Amino acid sequence: MNIKENYLQYFESIERDNGEIKAYKTITKDEAMKALENNDNPFPVVFADQISTKGIRTTANSKMLENYIPPFDATVVERIKEAGGVILGKTITKEFGVGETENSFGACAAVAHGDNIVGFSTGHKGFMHLGAHEYKLFAYKPTYGMISRYGIIPVASSLDRVGVLSKTFDNIPKVLNIICGKDEKDSGSFPCESNFLDLEDINLHEQRVVNLDKFGHFEDVENFFEKINIPVEKRNIEGLEYALSTYEIISSGEFATNMERFDGISFGYRSDNYNNVEELYKNSRTEGLGRSVKQKIMFGNFVLSEGNYEDFYVQALKARTMIKDNIEKLLDEVEFLIAPVSLYYTAGLNLAGLPSISIPFGEEGLLITTKAFNDKRLLEFVNKLILEIEGDSND
Repeated sequence: MNIKENYLQYFESIERDNGEIKAYKTITKDEAMKALENNDNPFPVVFADQISTKGIRTTANSKMLENYIPPFDATVVERIKEAGGVILGKTITKEFGVGETENSFGACAAVAHGDNIVGFSTGHKGFMHLGAHEYKLFAYKPTYGMISRYGIIPVASSLDRVGVLSKTFDNIPKVLNIICGKDEKDSGSFPCESNFLDLEDINLHEQRVVNLDKFGHFEDVENFFEKINIPVEKRNIEGLEYALSTYEIISSGEFATNMERFDGISFGYRSDNYNNVEELYKNSRTEGLGRSVKQKIMFGNFVLSEGNYEDFYVQALKARTMIKDNIEKLLDEVEFLIAPVSLYYTAGLNLAGLPSISIPFGEEGLLITTKAFNDKRLLEFVNKLILEIEGDSND
């Protein structure tokens, strides 16, 4: 079977099953076939519908952007295409990353449905890890700033990150080598000096690991670490219980600010039902945005308003700093933190901007994190850990 026939099989399967799996918002068969021409190293990829793709509809799953076709690629898309990536389609997301949808985990569904597909999704709270756990995938979210956010439709700018989804671990270091690094179009991006394809062989038993689980649903993972003789200490992070409420306040404030551009005048859906500019603005947003999106905007405007800003938003910023400092203080003592895949933990890691990977292992999944910019060491640890997991399953 030649390469084109292989990709035609991808699309036959996608077109047949998408009504059931609810993965794709836009299927890009024609664009993919064209991308295969003069492509020496093609590999199939999907992008969440919040990531801008030149000439391909990018809607954020919202009526507000239902006809938006970007004239440019997000930096992550540009780099993947230059390396040979062939886009199979854009996947379903929550509306603007927060609203209602038929499948919150469209990118996960697309990756799980095909062979050797790499998915790229956006995350700001931890739903990408939850979706990966549900679909038994690996999900990697690098340190904040290691992947350019240019071309990502923003939810909360200080929290938004692009993550990688794959059925196998091997794809993750490969694509990170392509997409990580400084981008002049994103002032918050950083240079990347690591070669993720050159993972060192580390001694698992010399790594200090802390288990953050405080609800007692992690016994299978705890037993496995004990079986392979990795010492694990149980500790709590002070203030982590405030992470979700802190996230809601900060993300809502940033979201309300980011959504101001969608006014029916300069950008986005425009209502036909208006008699003046005020009605145009009001009706365009009323008709173009879903209920959950409006609620988050309203809450964001509330916490940013005079009289509430100091009591809510400033306090949330202080809580974020406390949580970040406490996590980093613990990581000054140990190499890695592990926890079940749960928003209770992922929200705190997002607030701190730390790298994290979720592994399809155990009933509650396995979430692992380390210090910021220690991404390569995290991948080395996971690479060795997977060999132990595979060896244990073969016993």
